[in-house]
Amino acid sequence: MNNKHLLAALLPLVFATSAFADSTADSAALIKRGAYLERGAYLERGAYLATAADCTACHTAPGAAKNAEFGGGYPLASPFGVIYGTNISSDKQFGIGSWSDDEFVRAVRDGVGKDGQQLYPAMPYDSFTKMKRDDVLAIKAYLMSLPGVHEAPAKTDLSFPFNQRWGMTFWKWFNFDKGELKSDPSKSDDWNRGRYLVDAMEHCGTCHTPRTLTMGMDNGKTLGGGDLGSWKAFNITSDKNAGIGNWSQQELVTYLKTGFVAGKASASGAMAEAIEHSLQHLTDADLNAIATYVRSVPPVADKDQTKPRDQWGKPASDVFPDRANAVAFDKSASALFNSNCAACHGASGQGIGKGFHAYPSLYNHTSTGAADSRNLVAVILTGVQRHMDQGEVMMPSFANQLNDEQVAQIANYVSTQFGNPAGATVTAKQVKKVRDGEDRSYPPKIEDGTQK
Repeated sequence: MNNKHLLAALLPLVFATSAFADSTADSAALIKRGAYLERGAYLERGAYLATAADCTACHTAPGAAKNAEFGGGYPLASPFGVIYGTNISSDKQFGIGSWSDDEFVRAVRDGVGKDGQQLYPAMPYDSFTKMKRDDVLAIKAYLMSLPGVHEAPAKTDLSFPFNQRWGMTFWKWFNFDKGELKSDPSKSDDWNRGRYLVDAMEHCGTCHTPRTLTMGMDNGKTLGGGDLGSWKAFNITSDKNAGIGNWSQQELVTYLKTGFVAGKASASGAMAEAIEHSLQHLTDADLNAIATYVRSVPPVADKDQTKPRDQWGKPASDVFPDRANAVAFDKSASALFNSNCAACHGASGQGIGKGFHAYPSLYNHTSTGAADSRNLVAVILTGVQRHMDQGEVMMPSFANQLNDEQVAQIANYVSTQFGNPAGATVTAKQVKKVRDGEDRSYPPKIEDGTQK
C-alpha cells in the first residue's frame, strides 16, 4: 500500500459513522477506555501497524484488485506443500467480521483459530506473540473498517500427516515461547522500539534466523541467515564479513527505505516485497530504530565469508574482446553476459546510472559477494520488481530466454568475475530445480517466466 492509497483509505475513516462501531464493538470499547481518544487516530494507528506487520503480503492474492486486499489467497511455499493466506477482511462469512477481540488476539499471538484449530507457523505467531494486545486490536479495528471481501481463498490442503493441524501442538512445545515482549530498561528507547519492530511487528527472524531440526527459529543464531529454498535470507547480524557489520546507520536506513544502496546492495525476492509493502512506509524514526537494534545484534560468523560481501569482485575485461572477435552469444559465459546483461549492468559490470533508478554494479554487491549464489540464480529466473513511492524498479525475468545450462553459466561467470568465486558452483540441474519449484522455495513456481 503506497502513501497515496494509505491516505485515501484513512481519510474516510476519520469521519466513520456508527456502522463502524457496530461492526467492531470490542475494539471500539478499547477506544473508550482511553487507549486512543480519537477514532480516526486509532484507525490511522491500526493502518500503520498493519503496514509494519506486512499483513497484506501474505493475506492478499497476487494481482488482486484494490477492493480484494486482505481477501487471502497468497501462496506460501513450505517444505510440506503450499499454504494459502487466509481472508482477514471484515467479511463475516469468509473473513474475520464475526470474530471477537479475544479470538483475533488468540489467532495472531497464540496461533489458534476462531474454532480452536491450530494454525500453521507460516503465520508468524512465534514473532507476533511478542506484540502488545492494544496493537493487535488496533490492526483488527483497521481491518474491520475496510470493505469485506466476500470470497473464499484457495484452501490449504497438505498431504498426510501435515494436514493434521493438531500436530502443531507438538511443534509449539519445542518452538513457541509465548509472551509479550518486555522493554529492557538498560537500553535506550530507540533500541527498545527497534527490537519491538524487528522481533515482533516486522517478524524479521522468520526469514533471517536459521531453523532448527524441528523447524523452529534457532535463537542462538538470531538473524544469522535463513534458508528459503531457492533464496537465501542473508545474515543481518553485526558480523563484518557475513553480516552487515560494515554498514553505517544511514546506509541501512536508506536500504530499508528504498531497497538500494550504491556499492552495497539492491533488494530482490522476499526482501523486495517487505520493502515495497511495509518498510518504505515506516517513519524515519522507526527505520532508524530498526537500524539501531539490528546493528547491535551479536555477530554470527560464517567460515565461507572471508571478507565483507560488498567487497568482492572487479570490473570485467573480456566483454569487449568477445565483441571484437564476434564470439557467438552461446559459445562463452562472457558472451552470454554480453548478450543478456551488459546493456543494463554495463560491459564491465559497473552498473549504469546514478540514484534511485540506477542499475546496480555487479561487483561490490552483497548478493554477488555471497558464497551462496542461490539469490543470483533466482534473480536471473524471476527478475526483480519493486513498486516504490519513488517509482518502479524492474529487472525482467530471463526464464524464457535462457535454458538451465545458460543460467548456470551466467551465474558462475558473475560469481567468478564480479563476486565471490566460492559461489561459482551452480549446475544446470540446480537451476532446473529452482525453475520447477521442486525445492519448495519462494516463489512457489516459475512458469513461462512468471511467478505463480
